[in-house]
Amino acid sequence: MDRKDFDELALSMRVQDPGYYDAIQAIAAKITERIQKAPFIVEVSGAQGSGKSTLANLLVGVLQEVDGLKAGALSLDDFYKTRETRQKLAADSHPLFAVRGVPGTHDVALLNRVLESVRDRRTTKHPVFNKAEDDRDARWQTLESLDVLVLEGWCLGALPQPESLLEIPVNELEAVKDPGASWRRKVNGELASGEYRQAFDCDMRIFLAVPDMDSVLKWRLQQEQDLPPGAEVMDEGAIREFIMYFERITRAMLGDLPKRSDITIFLNEEHKILEYR
Repeated sequence: MDRKDFDELALSMRVQDPGYYDAIQAIAAKITERIQKAPFIVEVSGAQGSGKSTLANLLVGVLQEVDGLKAGALSLDDFYKTRETRQKLAADSHPLFAVRGVPGTHDVALLNRVLESVRDRRTTKHPVFNKAEDDRDARWQTLESLDVLVLEGWCLGALPQPESLLEIPVNELEAVKDPGASWRRKVNGELASGEYRQAFDCDMRIFLAVPDMDSVLKWRLQQEQDLPPGAEVMDEGAIREFIMYFERITRAMLGDLPKRSDITIFLNEEHKILEYR
């Protein structure tokens, strides 16, 4: 894909950072170099608002147009448990599980069944999560047989933490609403489970490294403002608290995943690519 076509594709996704061109071309070249047997599964992880879905869709476009591969994207977000299921989980386990986001709020068994179908090169269906409604849509989407699947999700590749690190709260949410650390122990246990480890197994991992948690707040605010008219929009205070649910794992990933990912893309405070390794 030449630069002009790429820029048109990027602009259609509201991406104006010229650094994406070289990064996406390098990633696509690495995939075609390493792909031995289809399907090839690439996981893209990073904090809220870091640009995971944008990168995934740009990469799919280049793989299709340049390399002639049957490529598609899938989001971990679409596998959040329904609102009703999370409310039951909150009543039975801990009130904080009513809020989507952390391990334990995903239907990982369903995700693994979909990934198994992808690996078997079978057409399959997957749910669609409506964030504005905070619930799963009645409609499901079809995923055709693929050469490359790009799976994006904020906590893909994250590792559970040692028990000793769970004792000290990392923010006000944990200190006030989880003083006994029972919620974060359950989240950590989910992250360590065989289902999550299976879902995180992939052929290539790409990590979007944010500069700091302040940038996550700013970018997540922008995402909220971009929701369609009529959607329930969270104010800054609500978003600040929402991000606290993700903070512990996000901070751990920032320290760990650049060492374990095949490609790390470092972003600056202006949400542009600083460098990639």
